[in-house]
Amino acid sequence: MPDFLSPGEYFHQMKSRPRKHFGQHFLAQPATALRIVQSAELSEADAVVEIGPGLGALTRFILPQVKKLHLIELDKKIVEYLRERIPAENVFIHQQDALSFDFGNLSGTSRNRLVVLGNLPYHISSPLMFHLLGNFPAIGRAVFMVQKEVGARFAAAPGTKDYGVLTVLLGIYGRVRTLFTVGPGQFYPPPKVDSVVLRIDFAKEHPKGPDFDFLRKLVSKAFQQRRKTLGNSLEHAFHLSSAALIEAFQQASIDPRRRPETLSANEFLTLAALIRSYAQNDSR
Repeated sequence: MPDFLSPGEYFHQMKSRPRKHFGQHFLAQPATALRIVQSAELSEADAVVEIGPGLGALTRFILPQVKKLHLIELDKKIVEYLRERIPAENVFIHQQDALSFDFGNLSGTSRNRLVVLGNLPYHISSPLMFHLLGNFPAIGRAVFMVQKEVGARFAAAPGTKDYGVLTVLLGIYGRVRTLFTVGPGQFYPPPKVDSVVLRIDFAKEHPKGPDFDFLRKLVSKAFQQRRKTLGNSLEHAFHLSSAALIEAFQQASIDPRRRPETLSANEFLTLAALIRSYAQNDSR
């Protein structure tokens, strides 16, 4: 097992501090790190990607369980630290921003859907989720620690204030479960907020309907002004005649006077498929 330093030991040796612009808060409790890794239910056959491995809090528990591990880390100093401590065989360290990482290509080379883990910097949690959804079906499941407020949005129920664009898209492409909460005292340095660990199990097949880009556009337009009704929000969004839009709502059995937060993920998927179909017919 590699000799991973604690955050306190690392920064004492380096005579430096965590970098604020990277949003660095390092998990310092091994028991919590082990619990996060166990939540992913890893097997030897899994192709695993860890986002933001930092000083190896999760990595140390992933390594004994899998034959292939990819680490995505942006901080050059930490990449050097990881390369010094982790044997190169079957471990691939990518010095790269996870928001530009090609998960689809990696899944193709591994021939397995990926398992993705990470203690995510708070400021990239939502953009990263959009990026992962755009890489469907490369990813089979994911276990992430995120800011508690962000986690609430990912797992929200229809009709609640936290329900939004990402909630809907995650509901279409998979299932989100909130596993447990992690307090600020378990990090170095401690953040000002609680964190939560989520597990996302992605659907085995692509949902029947439009592609991700169209779905994202439609759901984003619907939530752009939450107080507006769906009919008003979508009226001019897709170059669709009023008659065709009304017909799409009728076919979906959805009242256009409803507000976006009242629709389930499946209702959004049904409506999107019909609007896409009518839009294509209108353009001919």
